[in-house]
Amino acid sequence: MIFAELVRDSRPIVGLEKREDAKPGAWARLQEALSRGIVGGTAETSQVRADVFFAELKALQEVRVLFGEKFDFGPILTEQLRTLSRDRRDRQAAMSQPIEVSIEDLQTELKKAGFTRQLKSFQVANLAAIHRMPHGADFSVPGAGKTTVALANYVLNRARGSVQRLLVIAPIAAFQAWREDSAACIEPAPGLLVHGGTGSLIPDDTEVLLTNYNRVAADYDRIREFVALKPTQVILDEAHRIKRGENGVHGRAVLDLAYAARRRDVLTGTPAPQGAYDLVAPIRFLYPGQDQDILPDTVYNQKAGRDEEVVAAASAAISRYFVRTPKTDLGLPPTTFDIITEPMPPIQQAIYDSLIGQYRGRFQLDTQDRRKFDRLGRITMYLLEGATNPMLLTAGSDVDDQEGFEHPPLEITGNEAVADLLLKYRDLEVPWKYEKVAAIVETAARKGEKVIIWSTFVRNLKLLANYLRVHQPAVIHGGIPYADTAKTDQITRDIEFDRFRFDPNCRVLLANPAACGEGVSLHHWCHHAIYLDRTFNAGHFLQSQDRIHRLGLADTATTKFTLLISRGTIDELVDVRLREKVGVLAQLMDDPGLVKVALPEPDTDARERAGNDDDIAAVASMLQAGL
Repeated sequence: MIFAELVRDSRPIVGLEKREDAKPGAWARLQEALSRGIVGGTAETSQVRADVFFAELKALQEVRVLFGEKFDFGPILTEQLRTLSRDRRDRQAAMSQPIEVSIEDLQTELKKAGFTRQLKSFQVANLAAIHRMPHGADFSVPGAGKTTVALANYVLNRARGSVQRLLVIAPIAAFQAWREDSAACIEPAPGLLVHGGTGSLIPDDTEVLLTNYNRVAADYDRIREFVALKPTQVILDEAHRIKRGENGVHGRAVLDLAYAARRRDVLTGTPAPQGAYDLVAPIRFLYPGQDQDILPDTVYNQKAGRDEEVVAAASAAISRYFVRTPKTDLGLPPTTFDIITEPMPPIQQAIYDSLIGQYRGRFQLDTQDRRKFDRLGRITMYLLEGATNPMLLTAGSDVDDQEGFEHPPLEITGNEAVADLLLKYRDLEVPWKYEKVAAIVETAARKGEKVIIWSTFVRNLKLLANYLRVHQPAVIHGGIPYADTAKTDQITRDIEFDRFRFDPNCRVLLANPAACGEGVSLHHWCHHAIYLDRTFNAGHFLQSQDRIHRLGLADTATTKFTLLISRGTIDELVDVRLREKVGVLAQLMDDPGLVKVALPEPDTDARERAGNDDDIAAVASMLQAGL
């Protein structure tokens, strides 16, 4: 016999024990099936991550059948298995039956339960579809009211007695929206607390706990205790942040919380920004141990995540598990794109050509060396900097750059002429993108209009803040704190946002997509965004657009996006890859309008499609070609 029990004292672990009469072959087969989740044990015992154990329940059945082995489950594991079985049964029942919910009855029930905001027709339809599922996903575009629908779902669940409180895990930028919406939607307003991190007080009477992904990982035990103590609904806002799943610190902590939650919901307008594989972690959170029953096997091959057949299969598999309000249903005015592709000035071109020459032919597409891929990632940063502003190359990454973009200053060896050009560049030439931005902002200022300028690199934002100082720009990046974490007299994001919104002398917002791409609404004040540079992150690109193109725009408003692309550089490769990813996401979500909204017509000078290799391999291909 093999004994198994779920241990909940810390991260959920299933402990396995090989009893005296257990068959050696059965034990060996079980260890093989669970090997990727084993975190400890002896020859006679194993400690296995719960997510892996529940994902491999078929292996337990195989061991029963092939070896005639018996299993004895402890009471906690038995109850968890019953819960998962009930989830599976309810999920299948919900999918097999049409939605038979009276919109009027649902609105009446909401009102009796204390929900005061009047839902739009598409929001009520989404609520009806989500509520009938044991756990739900809302993949509606930003601005469609996902927060409002999620709060309505919570109020219904609370009124029906299935949950008593709510945990919301969201980016800090979204905290204000959750605070305002919970007070505006629910009467009386629930007791809401913003989790301050490790050591902060969480009173017993807290009904709504608002935290972010970092704080969950750092204070997991107390957050799990909050979820487990009373029946709790857990909502992941901007759920694409857990796409790395158990391979990421934040994703692992959130996936572990799933076993303590009574109900689970995910919200994101970009559920799979890089491809179909990004869907695995959110589905695992919603239905632990059932993702392989829901998703096709091909989705688990990350490299094939944008293959047409894989995307089609994934789209068909998940279509019944989520709701999505596309932008076309919001009645928004159309967007316009202006692609400005220009050659670089002579000195910038010489520096960029030197970079390409330095790295040309050094990397093979089929390399398996992790160090080479890491170096290619660093080279990608250099090429993006060189195509925008060579001054960045001699400085390296800024302390406030987003995680993963850290890189040292460029080392120039054997080319003293280029080294001299880099050191003197500030005095020799102004990057063409800077000049173009200044001209666009000046024209907008004369018309009384405001402009957002997006750049991945914080040093660009700081340099542009001085370059455009006459327009008194507001600046938002990872080094600008939120009000609840700022020190006395420190400039905060709230202050900068308010300056941009309400100060007529502040005509420009300089922003980093990683810090300002989610949870912020600027569409009432600004209708023009300029992309100084872009990375391969399609999520950042799509989310940043939604800051100024969302529900509430006047019918007469024209939203304009300007893309600055240096001809013959990595900018063109990034453009091609982003087009591919947005197209894949549109196919997954069955939302062809997403492509029309998010991307302009292909520029006539754009490079050919780079293929289906991952982004870093595409950079290697570009270097091999010497472009």
